Amino acid sequence: MELDAGVGLADIVLYKRQPRTTREIQVLAAIPPRLAPLLDPLTASNIQSCEDLAAALGLLKPAAQRVMRQLQQLGLFSGQPSGSLTSVKNSPFETVIAVEAKLSDWSRALVQAYRNRQFADESWVVLDHRYYRAALARLERFERSGVGLASLDVAGNLYIHCSAASAPAMSSTKRWHAQAALARRVVQRLGRVTVER
Repeated sequence: MELDAGVGLADIVLYKRQPRTTREIQVLAAIPPRLAPLLDPLTASNIQSCEDLAAALGLLKPAAQRVMRQLQQLGLFSGQPSGSLTSVKNSPFETVIAVEAKLSDWSRALVQAYRNRQFADESWVVLDHRYYRAALARLERFERSGVGLASLDVAGNLYIHCSAASAPAMSSTKRWHAQAALARRVVQRLGRVTVER
């Protein structure tokens, strides 16, 4: 399914979930994805007041107070005026693969797939097998970008022309955003799971 990870919509996102991460999924699903980077353990440990939150988000104090109230309503920030922000010690999705699927427009797909590397461990372009030759002629662009190239025929056969580089996401912020967006999808799909905090 399409996923908005803060850099545009990825056509398909595949993931491998870490075991025993139900609590982390529930916490990330509850927060707006744009605020998810706050739950990184290092970031969360530095936020103990509204002033800390304002500095972390680059907001004025009134706006930071609104975000603080939102975090408190979600049960993610305790204490006033000083307290602690709940962190997510382990991101629940250890491997994230983004796929841009296009009929023939490989150039546009490559730009989108490269953008997806901000949040994904691997990023791929998949074209209709009838139209892959133009992209294959520019294979060096895929290799330089670290984006994989594959094609799919009408019988469902998948052809790998260039493997994607497997590397950590380029942006920690976008990775957390994607983790929260994926967590919301999991909770929507499986229904609400009760987790004790």
